[in-house]
Amino acid sequence: MTHTNKKQRGVTLVEIAIVLVIIGLLLGGVLKGQELINNAKVRAMADRQNSLKVAWFSFIDRFQALPGDYVFAARSIPNAKNGLGDGQLTEKESPIVFQHLTAAGYIRCAQCTFNGDPNTGEFPSAKNSLVNTYGGVMGIFETVQYAYVGGGTPTGILMSQTGSKIPSNIAAEVDRKIDDGLANGGDMVYSDWTSGTAIATKNNQSKACMTTDPDNGKADGALASTSQMFYRSAQASPPVHQNCGMAVRI
Repeated sequence: MTHTNKKQRGVTLVEIAIVLVIIGLLLGGVLKGQELINNAKVRAMADRQNSLKVAWFSFIDRFQALPGDYVFAARSIPNAKNGLGDGQLTEKESPIVFQHLTAAGYIRCAQCTFNGDPNTGEFPSAKNSLVNTYGGVMGIFETVQYAYVGGGTPTGILMSQTGSKIPSNIAAEVDRKIDDGLANGGDMVYSDWTSGTAIATKNNQSKACMTTDPDNGKADGALASTSQMFYRSAQASPPVHQNCGMAVRI
């Protein structure tokens, strides 16, 4: 009877190194892919805000009236509803703003077809307004409650609301791309607005989204503070908050 001796072959250091390199490349590819996706979302949100401003002023230049407030809209723009013509825009008139801009050809929004009574209006929703990259409902109206500007409450400032559901690190990148990177300074600021949500929750929300320390987030943001505020980064503790919003001065 013949016995065959089989030597067990171990894994060499070279093979382990090759496996580790492959794993590293795979992880690097995943992380790089996520970075590219985030960058695309940042660009999309920044471009949307810039294009809204262009559409807004183009409408005013053409019709000599505010989108959403144009009292002769039905006469001048096919399928448009007349605005109130009072020179003001409330939250419930925001869907009419998008309807006017869409009907006039300045933006594309399949669902922006407000057909109600302008005197009563409608709260913005995914059925009558633009939505952001993350599914948050957007709005354009004069705000005295939701936007955090320089530690105080603004009065009658017309702002374009990006809507909620935006991760704080993405909000930070958008703010840096088109403004100053501060959550409480410049033309883009942190906003508590979420259509249909009570404002009573805004203080807790702001603390979750903002910090006075962008590196480790030791100090929470607070609406009463006049310190410089930053959106929470991935390095903050606690890190990224997934439900933030901004508002842009028009």
